[in-house]
Order: sequence, then C-alpha cells, then structure tokens
Amino acid sequence: MVDEEVPVQSTEESILTSERFWFALDRQLVGSGLRLLLILPAFSFLTSFGALAYAQTSPNWWSKIEPTVNLSFAMALTSLTFVILFGYIITQIIHRHRTHLSIANFQSEVERLNDEHRAVQSLHGYEGLAHHMTSVRAKHTLSLCYAVLSTLLLVGIFYVNIVTLNGRILLLLSFSFTLLSLGQHMSTRSRPFNMDERTGLLDAYNPPIHPSTLEMVFSDLVKTHMDPLLRSEYEVYSKEIESYILSKIDAQFAREKLLMTLYRHSKGLDFKTMESELSEVLNEKGMDFVRDHPVFTMEEWLSIIHHVERACPAFFRMIGRIEEDLGAGRDTTTQDIVFEVDMENVVHERANLFTLMHNLSDEPKTIVLRVQSPDFRPHDLAMTYKLEPGEQRWWSNKTLPLAAEGDDDVLGLMSGLLRDGTMAWQSLLPERFGEATVSVRLEEQSGDLLIGRQINVRVRSKYRERVRASSSLSANIFGSLGILLGAFIKIRDIFNAL
Repeated sequence: MVDEEVPVQSTEESILTSERFWFALDRQLVGSGLRLLLILPAFSFLTSFGALAYAQTSPNWWSKIEPTVNLSFAMALTSLTFVILFGYIITQIIHRHRTHLSIANFQSEVERLNDEHRAVQSLHGYEGLAHHMTSVRAKHTLSLCYAVLSTLLLVGIFYVNIVTLNGRILLLLSFSFTLLSLGQHMSTRSRPFNMDERTGLLDAYNPPIHPSTLEMVFSDLVKTHMDPLLRSEYEVYSKEIESYILSKIDAQFAREKLLMTLYRHSKGLDFKTMESELSEVLNEKGMDFVRDHPVFTMEEWLSIIHHVERACPAFFRMIGRIEEDLGAGRDTTTQDIVFEVDMENVVHERANLFTLMHNLSDEPKTIVLRVQSPDFRPHDLAMTYKLEPGEQRWWSNKTLPLAAEGDDDVLGLMSGLLRDGTMAWQSLLPERFGEATVSVRLEEQSGDLLIGRQINVRVRSKYRERVRASSSLSANIFGSLGILLGAFIKIRDIFNAL
C-alpha cells in the first residue's frame, strides 16, 4: 500500500494552529503578561542568596522543622531554587518553541509567496528581518542551555552538601549561569515577533531605507514600515483595488484618500462617515472589498497606522496642523506656496524630518530646500525641486467640515494636497545627546530666502532600550565574573591543599 502524501496546505495550517496556542500561552504567562521568564530567575536569586547566607548554620525556628524534612535550611532553599529553575527551564522551552514555530510559519509563508511568483527575498529589509529572527532563536537556545547547566550544578550540591566549599562553589556557578541565561534572554525582548497576527512582524522589522521624496505620501510611508510579507500582500491589494475605483477618479488620489480616511477613522471618524467618504472614490464592490478583505481588515489597518504613527509622529503632527488650518480657513504663510515642516520633539537614533511643499500658483516654480544643523549629519543639505501647479487649488480660505459630500472638505483637500504636493523625508543622524537645532530654509535658486523655520529638539537614547541593553550587559558581565571567581576559589583551594 502506498502512503498518502500529507497536503502542504494542511501542514502549514497545523503549524499556524500550533503557534496560535503556544503564542497565547507565551503572551499571557511566559514572555509577556505574568512574565515568568523574568520572575522565576529573580526568585531563584533570592533563594540562592538565602542558601549561601545560611550555609553553615540554620535559623533557630528551623530546628523544629528540620527533623521532619531531614534538610538543613540552606539545603531546603537549594531545593526550592532547583524547583524554581526547573520551572524556568519549562518556560524557556515554551518560549523557544513558540519562536521556532513563528520562524517555521515565516519560512512557509515565504515559500508560498515564491510559488505565486512574488519573490519576497528580493525586497529591502528581508535579509535583516530573517537574520534577526534566527539570531533570536539562537539566543533562546543558548539561554536554555545555560539554564539547564545551572540546574545540573544545583543537583551536584545534593551530593557534596552546601556546607562544604565545593557545595558553595557549585551554588555560585549555578547563580552565575542563571545570570548568563537571563542576560541572553533580555537581549531578545526589544524587537518581538510572531506570525499569529498579521502585524506580528512590524515591531521586529527595521526599515533599512526610505524614499527621500515621497510620490504617494501615505502609500510610501505605509509601505516603508511594512515588513516584507505584509508589503507583498499590500502590492496585490493596491492593484486589486484599482479595478473598483470610480471612473474619472485618479487612482493615486483614490489610494491616498483611502489611507487618509482610514487614518481619520483611527482618530475617531465614525464608521458611517468613513464609508460615505470612501464611496466617493470606490464603487459598491470596492466598498465590499475594503470591508471584507481577508488580510487587510479594519483591525489590521488600525494596527498598521498606529505602528507608522509611533515611528513617524512628526508626519502625522504636520498633517494634523494642516488639517486644522484647512478646517479653520486660515491663509497660507505665503500666497503662492504651501510650506510646512516638522520633526520629532525627542529624537532617538535618527531624526525624521518631513517637509511639505505645494505650488498654489499657475506657473511652475523652482526652489531649493536647504537643511542645516551643527548637531546632525549631514550638516548642510540642499535639494532643488521643480514644483508644478496642481490640478486645482488644493486650499480654501473658508471654513470647511472634516467630511462632506464631494471633495470640498478637509479630507478631500488634504488628499489632493498630498497627491499634487511634494513631500520630502530626510533622516538626520544625531552626533551628540542633549539640545539640538535644525534650520530649514526654502530659497530661490539665486539664494534669496522665501521661508525659514528653526526646530529645537532634544536628542536622547530610548529609556527602555537602554535599560534592557544595560541589564543584559550587566547580567553577562556578572555571570562571567562569577564563573571566574568560582574557578579561582577552587584553584586556590587545590594549591593550599598541596
């Protein structure tokens, strides 16, 4: 009898279902939620110190209990440490197994996309993401090995007794390997990932590059921060939705208005008004497509938009300011040019500088955007832009509602402004911590100043990342020093015995 082959699809679904179970357990108890991976080793340190402190004599109140358990107080604490570390090993196995399932699901998804002739490996950022996932699994493996070795060293104490020097050395070594295990785990907590959620790779993905001038502002911004798998799905989504765009509606305008409306929905725009705005660019089938898409559901869009908003707060603050000006009917700074610039108030690692320029006149204009700062690299940056007139005047001097029928509302004008305007996105690298200044100038080709802005920011490291990195480094240093100290004490004892 010939064995039947197991369908590939059923295997992939089995792995995904398995990850869903282990990820729920990991999120509630192990890696997040109760955080047993941090609590258990912390308790083991307390019991280890207690065992070392009472290695020679037990407290008086223990004399009534010792005949029953037949263990000294130090050995009882050692036994408790063993139980705690055994639980720590179980949590490490669960956490590593969940990570392994996530990587297996990631690889199977890449193979599926390759079979559909969508080469994910060729997308920017894929290699960095894949390397990060495998390196995290390797660190989990090393952390588990250290935890097992620490537990085995505790077992040795039951043979030599903690009263002896060898017993105390074994306890010191066990404590040190637990520190090393914790240090390896701490270094993996900065960029978590999973494949159970469609947006589970966003935090682990680090965008390597981005366009300096955004053609379709919202689309480029969203695609830049999407991981390779999600970006591949978005490319298909964008092509499919073009067939549902109403006639005489520009495809770029429709996509920008779609993303702009979804962003406003994440900020409180009610569902009925959102559908009304989308119906101005999409037909009925398109509305059903957006509403019932299997990948990009409303929940997924909200997660993606919140992720991009956290990564680039300056962009959303800038368009929020423009929306307020449009809604209030305020005039632009200059009569012929819309010019807005923004940057993060607090800079971590790199600064995102966004500049929006739009020509309101009927004739093309050639301008120079100059960015100067003594505190960021590059110190002096100049880019020449030719600003073409827009299809219509995307500005209004009268108050406008946020959403209304037609494009004579804030959403419609903002979508057109982003489509016809020029959005520059520059990454500036800080050279020092503390107060920093950036000067942004809009100049004529002759060098005459049109508009100038000065931005003051504060450069500092991320607090959580700094705590995690310093904790991981400290645990590895003290763990290594503990092993060296244990080896030194044993060597000295051997030489003293000679």
